[in-house]
Amino acid sequence: MEESERMYWADSIASNLIRSNPKQKKFTCAAGISPSGIIHIGNFRDIITSDLVCRSLRDKGYEAELIFSWDEYDRLRKIPKGVPEKFSKYLGMPLAEVPDPDKCHKSYAKHFQAPFEEAIPQLITSIKFLYQAEKYKNNEYYEGIKTAMQKRKQIAEILAEFKTQGMTEKEMEEYYPLQVYCRKCNKGTTTKIIDYDGEDKVIYKCECGNKETVDISKENIGKLDWKVDWPMRWKHEGVSFEPGGEDHATPGGSFDVASRIAKKIYGIEPPYFQGYGFVGVEGASKMSGSKGTGIAPKDLLEIYEPELLRWLFTRVNPMKVLTLFFDSQIIRQYDEFDREVINYYENKLQSTEKRALELATVNPKKPLVKERVPFRQAGSFGQVAQGNFKELKSIYKRIGEKYSDEILKQRLVKSQNWIDKFAPELKINVREIPNDNYYKKLTKKEKEQIDKFKEGFEKHWNLEDLTTFVYSVPKKPEMTENEKKIEQRNFFKNVYQMLIDADTGPRLPTFLLALGKEKVKKLL
Repeated sequence: MEESERMYWADSIASNLIRSNPKQKKFTCAAGISPSGIIHIGNFRDIITSDLVCRSLRDKGYEAELIFSWDEYDRLRKIPKGVPEKFSKYLGMPLAEVPDPDKCHKSYAKHFQAPFEEAIPQLITSIKFLYQAEKYKNNEYYEGIKTAMQKRKQIAEILAEFKTQGMTEKEMEEYYPLQVYCRKCNKGTTTKIIDYDGEDKVIYKCECGNKETVDISKENIGKLDWKVDWPMRWKHEGVSFEPGGEDHATPGGSFDVASRIAKKIYGIEPPYFQGYGFVGVEGASKMSGSKGTGIAPKDLLEIYEPELLRWLFTRVNPMKVLTLFFDSQIIRQYDEFDREVINYYENKLQSTEKRALELATVNPKKPLVKERVPFRQAGSFGQVAQGNFKELKSIYKRIGEKYSDEILKQRLVKSQNWIDKFAPELKINVREIPNDNYYKKLTKKEKEQIDKFKEGFEKHWNLEDLTTFVYSVPKKPEMTENEKKIEQRNFFKNVYQMLIDADTGPRLPTFLLALGKEKVKKLL
């Protein structure tokens, strides 16, 4: 087996970058998105893929910077769900110059950028945001734009090669890589460049009737087509690595086109590219106005711990489809994560599994702690404590377990958020008064079991003894194993009904300790 095949995928990419650039001491890893609507968790895969390569480069002793470009100088192309239809009058304008539909931010772009930027520091500590509207307007890309304009026919030839139908001579002759924003109506869908002097003078006309001659060396008037813009920025930012969705990664796709332009027009080698797969979300139907991967990272961070969320990405190859859950499957993911952490400290993991867990930490200098509070248990006990952290600590003290405040508080918040919003069927409502009506309907034998339990449980007030006692109450020597299981199950149901008006609940012995002697005695 090749060494690269035994390595974690991000470490393999980092090693290839170092090997290909032996004199380079600093590497730039890029990601980016157009803020045309909700920035969903699928977009996070773009960032974390670059972040993991950056982390690996730093671990190998190199300087690495993660840059994230907001392509808010892109045009508003369609009106997404939740945005008033009247905003169609802004179609064709730069996203950074369309007003905020909710009037809470200075622009349409900022409205969608802000929640994402607020959430990201919880998941990634080292990231630099770049704002393309600002960079274009400051004319930082003048040299790159001029190069593209002067080599427009060569670019047209490259684009034609990748088009199924090619391009006509007229289309190639009239092709310009610069999309102009009219300085009168501010739209980019109604403008057309009609002449270029080969240097800095551009003449354009707009359907609104405006016609102008502009010196592009002195002011910016638009944005490069994105398949040209992409390689132009690779050169400008010195990008070494950048991932992209599966659609970009296919042969003949966007990356291939941009790579050809990078080499032929800008004279650079394209960055190392890594494709990534789709991110699905299940069990989120209760979230109004959102479907599928329309779920933003801030929504997931209400129920997922940052390290767990990162680990779900780090543990699989980027090209593998992964699913995040808002339903009961989230309990399984928490349990798997906790087992992995424990196995890490017990040295039971393979090297790639160990590396995935190390990279799941938000802060590389702060390793994951071994102690794990079961998510389901924290959810149950948190309800008994009515969300009160001090009471929750007391409950764990009663059952003989102690956890750090940080991990206990985090599990309390995430579990209660999940139950409140997505799992109301798991809500536990501890009764305030005895369930007399239920008790009266029990058979004589069932009442005797409840009474026997009530009279004896205080004498077995530790987890081991209480567990033995709870299971022994309904047993008789003459019963078969199957009969014992049926009787125990029925007895448990009756106890739960007396305590929480439900047929089932948290593991009974532990739950009794969590409630406390006085509460159990009162309700029985």
